[in-house]
Amino acid sequence: MSPGYLPFAGALALPAYTCDNCGFWQRHFTAPPSCPMCLDARHVVPQDGWQFWTEAEAQARFPCHWEELEPGVWRFWNDPVSGIGPSAYLIQTPAGNMGFEACPVFSEAALRHIAALGGMQMLSSSHPHAYGALVQLQDRFDPELCLPAADFVWSAALQVSWPYDDFLEPLPGLELHRTAGHFDGHAVLFDRSRKILFCGDALKFELDPNDFRRAVTISAHKAFVRGVPLTTNELRRYRDVFAALDFTQTWTPFEPAANCGRREVLALIDGMLANRPHAAPVPLDSLRR
Repeated sequence: MSPGYLPFAGALALPAYTCDNCGFWQRHFTAPPSCPMCLDARHVVPQDGWQFWTEAEAQARFPCHWEELEPGVWRFWNDPVSGIGPSAYLIQTPAGNMGFEACPVFSEAALRHIAALGGMQMLSSSHPHAYGALVQLQDRFDPELCLPAADFVWSAALQVSWPYDDFLEPLPGLELHRTAGHFDGHAVLFDRSRKILFCGDALKFELDPNDFRRAVTISAHKAFVRGVPLTTNELRRYRDVFAALDFTQTWTPFEPAANCGRREVLALIDGMLANRPHAAPVPLDSLRR
């Protein structure tokens, strides 16, 4: 049990429901009347009204898949799926396993696979758009849940056991850094040994249709669906965080881009700081000139 964790029989004992429009989970005594994530300015409401699924209903509708992208780094995703559809990552280290982000729903087979890999000792996410089924992981494996205090308001379905401000190293070699920007508590995870930056929604890629690990464009945004750019100060904070991290790969919850690292990311940000911030995709090759 996590240090300082006080179990209670209140909200976390309620059944969990996921929104079909965005994948955000809520605990409620019946299907929720609405979804706060869809009502947030960074998203859109469903055109035909709300639809919520129980865990069993979501498992039946959205098949779960997984693969080992690199030694000791696993990706889990749902296909087909409605809503935002982020991926989950499981990172194995000598000190334990850490989950970062969550797919919309984990199948029982996927949860058994995670158990066979050693379970999950630490769990975190970049921001609420990528929370996915964190509730399943917490209910099944009882990991330490590390989330930025700045996004605590979005964690009502969860039990946060290790809140942090701007930096946390929950396992040796795995660093959480709060970037803010996209959300006030938006954070990235840096794997020092593998030089992978799990960047959340700080960045967005378009991929080569023939190679899902190769990005062709990159962008940064406050709200991707609505095309809202970040502010100059938000970009400066991004730059301060990214400049201190020696990463050669940049993985979002949707695109594990193996061909983009710190050089390209800083070039994107510097270009916007020198002119006007925008949310348009920029060809990755143009940032290497």
